Amino acid sequence: MVNRPLYTVCPHNCPDTCGLQVNVSEGKVVTVTGQKDHPVTKGFICEKVRHYPEKVHSYERIRKPLKRVGEKGKNEFIEISWDEALYEISTKLKETHEHYGGRSILPYSYSGTIGVIQNASMDRRFFNRLNTSIIDRTICSAAGNAAFTYTMGDQVGLDPEDTKESTYIIIWGTNTILTNIHQWMYIEVARKKGAKLVVIDIERTETAQKADWFIQLLPGTDAALALGLIHVLMDEGLIDAAFIEEQTIGIDELAYRAMEYTPEYVEQVTGIPAAHIRKLAREYGSSKASFIRIGNGQQHHIGGGMSTRAILYLPALTGAWQYPGGGAIYFNLLQGKVDRAELEQPDLRTEEAKVVNMNLLGKALLDKADPIRLLFVYNSNPASVTPGQTAILKGLAREDLVTIVHEQTMTETAKYADYVLPATTAMEHTDLYKSYWHRYWQVGRPVISPIGEALSNTELFRRLARACGFTEPCFKDTDEELMRQAVSSKPSEWKDDLFSGRVMKWDPEDREREEVEPWLNGTYSTPSGKIELYSDKMRKIGLDPLPHYATVKPKKDHFWLITSPHRRGLNSQFLYQFYPEKEKPFAIIHPDISKGYQLTEGDWIVLYNNKGEIKVEVKIDQKVHPSAIVVRGIWPFKAFQGKNTNSLTSSLLSDFGGGATFFTTFVQLRKVDN
Repeated sequence: MVNRPLYTVCPHNCPDTCGLQVNVSEGKVVTVTGQKDHPVTKGFICEKVRHYPEKVHSYERIRKPLKRVGEKGKNEFIEISWDEALYEISTKLKETHEHYGGRSILPYSYSGTIGVIQNASMDRRFFNRLNTSIIDRTICSAAGNAAFTYTMGDQVGLDPEDTKESTYIIIWGTNTILTNIHQWMYIEVARKKGAKLVVIDIERTETAQKADWFIQLLPGTDAALALGLIHVLMDEGLIDAAFIEEQTIGIDELAYRAMEYTPEYVEQVTGIPAAHIRKLAREYGSSKASFIRIGNGQQHHIGGGMSTRAILYLPALTGAWQYPGGGAIYFNLLQGKVDRAELEQPDLRTEEAKVVNMNLLGKALLDKADPIRLLFVYNSNPASVTPGQTAILKGLAREDLVTIVHEQTMTETAKYADYVLPATTAMEHTDLYKSYWHRYWQVGRPVISPIGEALSNTELFRRLARACGFTEPCFKDTDEELMRQAVSSKPSEWKDDLFSGRVMKWDPEDREREEVEPWLNGTYSTPSGKIELYSDKMRKIGLDPLPHYATVKPKKDHFWLITSPHRRGLNSQFLYQFYPEKEKPFAIIHPDISKGYQLTEGDWIVLYNNKGEIKVEVKIDQKVHPSAIVVRGIWPFKAFQGKNTNSLTSSLLSDFGGGATFFTTFVQLRKVDN
């Protein structure tokens, strides 16, 4: 018999942050659906999360603390008690700190959950108290976020609910139907009112197939296209001179730069006909409430910062921000502020921290001059998801490295650990949730008891603090206290409603509105207080103050490797549940490639470069760009005989922001003879 529905929130790194309705029977999650009365979710969730019961109750869940007894990477462990685990781990932490200093300890975490307190609260206090190194969390959106900061002053964007009023919509570099399904629902409302939808991508994705106009460009040339559109907008007077005068600086410098990017030149770079570039600019510039959904795809190239910055100029030049439904969205990080200082207690730190870019983990683990001697991984699976996989695995195999992993299942990283500690899922712990896209907040509470002896992140670090002898009162804060500290600035009535279980919208108060929606009064958090088309701040640190296209071309017989999202996967999560019975990876290639290499559907090929190689089955599809090979999803190592696509991906950093450049990866291929 199924009990009455319970409610929680999807914890995963997705902009939608859906409210969930969960049915539980005899202590087990039976079904997961969307919360019907949630103003954004409206009862609808993605395919991934509908399979959540399989994830929660997987036979692969880690149920007790484990200690390594065999060779690293061989998955040989014995069960130990929590008392033993806490004593041994706290001892190793204290000994490492005493002999080598806090900088020799590296915590590595990211977005295994994006819940406010389970993602970043008690853990940050703990590592601040130890004066450990700090991981620079730049793997996802760093280049794009830096572009917004240089241009707009912060990661701001319009309220997505307003996009129902948009009159012209561009989806640029994202498969919205898979990665932001509720934005798609708003777009469909706008289309019924007459809005036109244009999708710009390197592949005719599910989203592109539903567009009014699909524009396919050569990978990595997004900045050139955006600058070509800017050229036409300025050349044909399709700009809002009053908005530009009041709310921007640098228009003259931009005009000079844009002169170089004629439609004819941009056609040579992108492969898009010059007539189409002019048409797109004219349509966009003639529509007041134009909206651009800026995706991660274009900013995962080496020029990702500049391309995002160039795209962001479009609503500034047309003044689209002034109109309901006009402007752009990337990461709406100001849609509700978290009191980070209260949660993370940076004053506990007494030494300047060593900072390690998470995309360079392999390099850090192999650094003999300033070695990492203890690695603590939680909320992440770096062996699988991080570029530079070969170096990471070599570093994790070091016998002189102590590795502790807090995890739900035995991931690729966990297999290299000295200790693996069982972690809860969102169904088993309390957390506070905010989106980086919409403005709604919600508390998620446990719907079942923890599986086995699993602990939440906050409880783990409370216990470790006690085992290490930390006496500061902040290490005794409960989850309820942590959640209230996170929203300390909000009115009491709002907080009371939130913690009673209501879904609450973070409506900016008067003092916040000019930060969240700076275009309303033209006051931005940039040095000039305006949208900076020309950034003197960038010039002073040696960056080009104006956007440009940096030419990156593959050599002969090399192809772009694009590792795009899978409908059933999110980073390294979920796909292991489906492999190999229901799903397996494919290298999706254009018919032109298959002809050149005499390949047919179902053949096997090896993709290789100077970093490594993987063997994968071929799927032929004319929807992908003929210069690219697409592999969807981050698959478990067993899908590629002991590695995955990140054994091939680029370890270069983006032009600014320190971001990952997964898509600036080039591979060759060879057919596998039967």
